[in-house]
Amino acid sequence: MHPTRTTWLCGCIVALAALHAAGAELAEHRGIWLHPDQFKTPEAAEMWIERIAAARLNAIYPLVWHRGGTAWFRSELSPLAGDVADGFDPLGHLIKLAHARGIAVHAWFVNGSYGQTRTDRGVFAQHPEWQLQGGGDPWYDLGRPAVRDFQRDVMIECLRNYELDGLHFDYIRYSGIQICYCDHCQQEFAAKYGFRPLRGEEDRFPILVETGGNPLDKPTTAQVLATFDDGKPAITVNRLGSGEAVLLNWGAARSGSPAVDKFVRQTLTRFGATAKNTLQLDTTQTRAKYRPETQTQTAQWLRTLGFPTRLIDETELAKTPDRGTLILRGQYYIAEDTAQQLEDFVRAGGHCLFIDGPVFAIKQPPLQRVIGLKSTAAFFSGGKVVSPAPGQDVLEAGPPLDVNEARQRMAKWVEYRTWTVSELVRSVSRDAKALKPDAWISAAVFYVKDSADRVCQDWYGWLREGSIDYVLPMAYTEDNGVLAKAFAEWKDADPGGERIIPGLSIYSRQDGRAVPRDLALVRSQLDLCRAHATHGVQFFSLAFLNEALIEALAQGPFATPARTWYPAKRAVPNDAP
Repeated sequence: MHPTRTTWLCGCIVALAALHAAGAELAEHRGIWLHPDQFKTPEAAEMWIERIAAARLNAIYPLVWHRGGTAWFRSELSPLAGDVADGFDPLGHLIKLAHARGIAVHAWFVNGSYGQTRTDRGVFAQHPEWQLQGGGDPWYDLGRPAVRDFQRDVMIECLRNYELDGLHFDYIRYSGIQICYCDHCQQEFAAKYGFRPLRGEEDRFPILVETGGNPLDKPTTAQVLATFDDGKPAITVNRLGSGEAVLLNWGAARSGSPAVDKFVRQTLTRFGATAKNTLQLDTTQTRAKYRPETQTQTAQWLRTLGFPTRLIDETELAKTPDRGTLILRGQYYIAEDTAQQLEDFVRAGGHCLFIDGPVFAIKQPPLQRVIGLKSTAAFFSGGKVVSPAPGQDVLEAGPPLDVNEARQRMAKWVEYRTWTVSELVRSVSRDAKALKPDAWISAAVFYVKDSADRVCQDWYGWLREGSIDYVLPMAYTEDNGVLAKAFAEWKDADPGGERIIPGLSIYSRQDGRAVPRDLALVRSQLDLCRAHATHGVQFFSLAFLNEALIEALAQGPFATPARTWYPAKRAVPNDAP
């Protein structure tokens, strides 16, 4: 046996022996998320429960509601998934198998994201007004009481009809902050705060945007059309040969700004962009490091502006139509040969729209010539004012912006959007505890508070007020230093470490593919969790629970069976804000 593994196992055995010597029953949360493919047939459910039990896990979180309001349980409110056999109840069968093995079952609901790009199917086909405006991919507008009531009723129906151990929120947030200024949300905001969230000039610059990132800097040949309030370039255009490249120097695809939408629409129209000649590039290097949702969100945003795209990688770059248009959103890594292809494409009359530029590749001369900038500026995070640059005549200038007033208005808008998300959590929690006081309410959340705040996910507040029992922060990092910092930050939300169960990934991304994570890394992160006295872990996800990991868990940290650990019960407040 490997000496490191031997030492680690010995430590676990000593600790467990001490527990038993003291007469204590071992309690530890050993959970895992699983998707419908793992329980939509009897055979799949039985096979995966065997694997879960073999790994000595004791809590499962099956995804039971997603994809446009599709259910994997018997419901009078939502249709059963079409790939489930007639007469079969996926959730009911799974609960029976799990409980027979002493495994707790928490029904997992995806609340914010719609889960599919087709809005002519599912819930939005009957209620198109329930769709969030400006959220990229389709999202539910949790600002509408009807949406919150519907989701609450679906979750409570599931709890009522099944012997569940708990309900679990996911995507309990928005895709950003500056989203959905629909008439309803503006009216509800005005009724709550006494003024409207928009000043009426948002389709012209200057504007206030909530963003963060590493902008490009040091213009060479680019014309600066707009600047941030620190003078750094915000929007640029660069002409090269017969073509040109436009840069939006931040994550503008999710800005929700009418002025940005107007500018992008005008730019793509000027480019002559059509469904046939517009492609969206996602390089292999970038895709290997970042999740694909960014690209699908961008494609959906562009589609709403009237410019559908087709996603490609660099192997198809040579097929880009002459004088066509390439969209590059968040393409931080671009290989040298790809950069040269981009230069050749633009020189020959092609058009590029960069959104959040290639910060880790900008030192390459071909990219510098395409974009017309040669360096990067310091990272920033928070509100930024984007103003028309002096001497340009491309951006239509609106009236001067009262920055303090705009920031106050934005802060109230964020407060309002955050309140709408929290209202769903509170209503489900109240009704669930009234129906079944022993039911547990949990949520998968962003593990960094700043990131959670930027999507209106106030899980610190939920823990503080008692509207949720515990959270599972999705700390999927491979960097143990980053994970250690997360533990330090979580102490502000949960000083005693009673209500935070770290969510750890058991897969990694390699060359754009998801592969099982290195066992040594999984083991080291489990060690780190125990060193910080957590009461367990949660794994994402079951598809990557292979034989090697099952053996490593069952013979190592989970060698001794344990009952599922839960925090102490608290009363659900009825007077939360």
